[in-house]
Amino acid sequence: MLNVNHELVETFFDYLDQATLIIYETAKKPYLEALLLAVDYILNDEVSLNQLDETLISKLDEVYKHISDITFNKEEIRKAFQLALLKAFKHLQLSFSEITPDSIGIFYAYLTDLFFKNKEKISILDANVGCSNLLFSLINNTQITFEKIYGIDVEQSYLNISCHLANLLEYEVEYLNQNNLTKLLVPLVDLVISDLPFGEEQAINNLDLITAKNNLTYKPYLMIENLMKYGKPGSYFIYLIPNDFFNQDNSRLIKNIILNESYLQAIIELPQDLFNAPKYQKSIMILQKKASHIKVNNEILMLSLPSFTDKEKMILAIDKINQWFKENIN
Repeated sequence: MLNVNHELVETFFDYLDQATLIIYETAKKPYLEALLLAVDYILNDEVSLNQLDETLISKLDEVYKHISDITFNKEEIRKAFQLALLKAFKHLQLSFSEITPDSIGIFYAYLTDLFFKNKEKISILDANVGCSNLLFSLINNTQITFEKIYGIDVEQSYLNISCHLANLLEYEVEYLNQNNLTKLLVPLVDLVISDLPFGEEQAINNLDLITAKNNLTYKPYLMIENLMKYGKPGSYFIYLIPNDFFNQDNSRLIKNIILNESYLQAIIELPQDLFNAPKYQKSIMILQKKASHIKVNNEILMLSLPSFTDKEKMILAIDKINQWFKENIN
């Protein structure tokens, strides 16, 4: 896990905010577009900078002088960018629920270290990548090396934000603007992650999925069935699922698909204080794709996490997970 200097996070955020406001006020660009142009300035992106006149560039040069000699690590940069992005979302009156909380990404990193501790390099797919906060908070805080990183989202605007952040963090990510219920243009990977959405899929015509053919429109079910195709034998799937995931109509069908194709390793209920209201609460579900070398566990891990701010109770929860892993994962 990278050490984070919160003063440096604030310093980098202040720079991003000042640069963004200069572009916002001088060039009359929307705040989000101005933020991405501020990132392009750091990256010295000539195509984007051609949109800005020399006077504006001079103002940005002046602001940049205040941070040019400071070294920021990737997690400090990511956190600062997320603060600026939250401000942009506020300007656009978008829900902050589109951004997966940092604490969940860090917990994902802990789980990834646990399940892949004997692998030098792995490939990862975030199948509902959004603005990449879950993906990069995981990558920044894990000990694992990622040889291939893939991100999929149907919203081009989110992918544009993600690409800017990936470039800022100097990660090579292959982003694909695809519907994650269709055939994906990615190879088999070692780890699939996703913050699964709430609700129904409106258009399910021509989907080659058992769930769709049985008139199930609950999107998490459709996604889980489709994404099962993109894990290697023995690969892991770590999903954020709505707490009412198993209470939907005809949930028996998705249970059968999960149990036929994978082993259910864990369901971990997340703390209530992470969510604005009970209806938005989620849990982590961990699946492992079946393979000849994978044995059925004696016990499925079932756990409710305390608040991440309660250090003593979190230590006890982590101890329980570590003990379960020792006794069950081969």
